[in-house]
Amino acid sequence: MLNPILRNRRISLGYIVIWLLIALSQVGIVTYFFPGHILVSVGESLVFNSLYAIIGIGIWYPVYYTDLEKNRITNFLTNHLASSSLAVGLWLWLSYLSLTGLFSSNTEYIELLNRTIPWRIGVGFLFYILLISNYYLLIYYQNFKDKLTKESELKALVKESELSSLKSQINPHFLFNSLNSISSLTMISPEKAQDMVINLSDFLRYSLSNKKETLTTFENELKNIERYLSIEKIRFGKRLHVDKNIHPSTLNLHLPGLILQPIMENAIKYGVYESTSQSNILIESTVFETILEVKVSNEYDPDFLVKKGAGIGLRNVTSRLRILYGREDLVKVAKKENVFEITMHFPQEEVFAGTLK
Repeated sequence: MLNPILRNRRISLGYIVIWLLIALSQVGIVTYFFPGHILVSVGESLVFNSLYAIIGIGIWYPVYYTDLEKNRITNFLTNHLASSSLAVGLWLWLSYLSLTGLFSSNTEYIELLNRTIPWRIGVGFLFYILLISNYYLLIYYQNFKDKLTKESELKALVKESELSSLKSQINPHFLFNSLNSISSLTMISPEKAQDMVINLSDFLRYSLSNKKETLTTFENELKNIERYLSIEKIRFGKRLHVDKNIHPSTLNLHLPGLILQPIMENAIKYGVYESTSQSNILIESTVFETILEVKVSNEYDPDFLVKKGAGIGLRNVTSRLRILYGREDLVKVAKKENVFEITMHFPQEEVFAGTLK
């Protein structure tokens, strides 16, 4: 890790400003105890503080290589005692040589300098403690930021893995049913089997284009649902009837790709499979405030629903929306007489960095 003072311009500027303030304070103190010698005060302050500022940059390295968490307290204290003694000793020696050379003719100041050596040693150790404290704070702050970044990346990977797992539950399930139907149709109606293969190819192409969790327009998702329904209509014929009540303003709004297909599959599974008469499915959309609302309702046999359970489609959609939007209230289920109704809400003001855009 590079020295933060050398690496970061803002920290460098702050470091210089702090030493300038210390230098000005020292000028005032020396002038108070040694009045009438402003040049001496300025010279002493410049020498002492500029030298410690330079040595202070080097103090970073014993701090960086002496980790309190990895070293025993005795080793930690011993290392810093040696480092501080070296830093303070070098600072005083260089300062003393410089000042006695500059003001060699000013015996009064030299006497003051010699008398105040113990005080200067104490100040030197105080500066050392303040410097290493700030360095450790910078290290812990950087480690904390790195930890948050890694946790964020890990959460994103887990989120992506969950979403991929949820998607993988749907496509093989649907593909298995479709291939079984094509296999049956090849014997009794080759033309329908060919049409079904073409529609299935278009549907899978759309699925592959939405392999990653991206937003698409509601209009694109409806077109994909049409492909899906064209496949299912070949299987079920007149037993499957779908109506749409789509508000034009919702077509350009956004929602996750492939989010409606599991709901439609669920509606067909519980509304058409064991029905001998026409089964109706209704798709509706509207918008209020910043929410796209999509509602899918289908007729069903209550006894059949109890026998078959809830299926994976609804659980899949609920889980995906919970992961993507971080909310639990975006899917609502209602049963009205013999109608099963699923209402989904898709917030439009949300922005999901890296995943949804």
